[in-house]
Amino acid sequence: MSSDQYTLYGSYASYATAKTRSYLRKKNIPFVERVPGVTRFRQYVRQQSLNHRIPQIEAPDGTVIQDTPAIFDYLEARFPDPSGYPPGPRQQAVARLLEVLWDAELGRPAWHYRWNYMDENYGFVGREFGRSFRPWGSDHELDHYGNMIRERMEGKRGALGDDASSRPVFEALYTDMLAGLEAHFTVQPYLFGGLPSIADHVLMGPLFGHLARDPVPATIMKQLAPRVFRWTEHMNTPEIVSPELADAPVEYLADDEIPITLLALLRQCLTDVGETITTTASHYNEWVADQGDLPFASVIEEGVDEPSLGSFEATIRGVAVSQTVNVHMLWVLQRALDWFATLKAADQNACHALLNELGGPDLFSIELERRLTRVDNCMALD
Repeated sequence: MSSDQYTLYGSYASYATAKTRSYLRKKNIPFVERVPGVTRFRQYVRQQSLNHRIPQIEAPDGTVIQDTPAIFDYLEARFPDPSGYPPGPRQQAVARLLEVLWDAELGRPAWHYRWNYMDENYGFVGREFGRSFRPWGSDHELDHYGNMIRERMEGKRGALGDDASSRPVFEALYTDMLAGLEAHFTVQPYLFGGLPSIADHVLMGPLFGHLARDPVPATIMKQLAPRVFRWTEHMNTPEIVSPELADAPVEYLADDEIPITLLALLRQCLTDVGETITTTASHYNEWVADQGDLPFASVIEEGVDEPSLGSFEATIRGVAVSQTVNVHMLWVLQRALDWFATLKAADQNACHALLNELGGPDLFSIELERRLTRVDNCMALD
């Protein structure tokens, strides 16, 4: 490994790896990618992070960072130009909220189209996972690992509220989002103009990690939203300018402009899942109050990097859907709230007004009773 080269440990079948991979490429950060089955990951990386989950990156000096938001923060500090966040306060407010909202909106459709269509998908998806652990293995060997992942993902069914009544909702979330994204990428190269933002990279998680590659949802995307499919391809190249949009300025939109098409996408997310985020925060605050005065760095659940504090019944498009009290989601949101607190009052008011105009909950009004941190890559109380 060269002295300035990073190593990404991940998989092309991985939701979260897709975010980090596109970020590394568009930032022109020198890196190589390795699967988690390699010896270095098992014997060194996992020992450093105390975590088996991907993606993880190893810096040239041997530092290991696990979890996509932490990877973004680590690399943004070292590769600040161009910034992963647009400069306008309203633009950046939207970008930071979308770090939470994309996963909340598209995480369920991504899971549904992968694991509820196994007859159509498994020959591709299962063996993709298998090759991450045994790249040279036979199909029989790959199926061993693929079935291990499938069984693990099966355990998420209840937490996601997957049943016969919710599946049509998951599919509507996907097709409606495709329609909105297709309209947007008809006029813009990226979400905020001519440069990819962190919000673009987070969107690659569900779109590329699952929906643009798994056979069933990929066919839907190609038929209904070919520009979106092409965007997922281009996000995996190092070039900023795509061949189809060669005349687009390589810069974020000026004057804090947010395209109407992006506002429509934000409105959909806020309407569909905004209340689940505010309710999650309320349940977390109640849990904190019940814990008493726990000391700094108290781990919420030992050995678990994304703990849940139970669940509640959310309503998405008129259908009752189980929703976990996802502490990791609140930690991602906390990063946006911390940034928001640094704004001038006038800029804060402009952001509040924008969310109110869209008719969704004002996520910047959320207050967490106890800050969150990470201890050995596990969620903990600050």
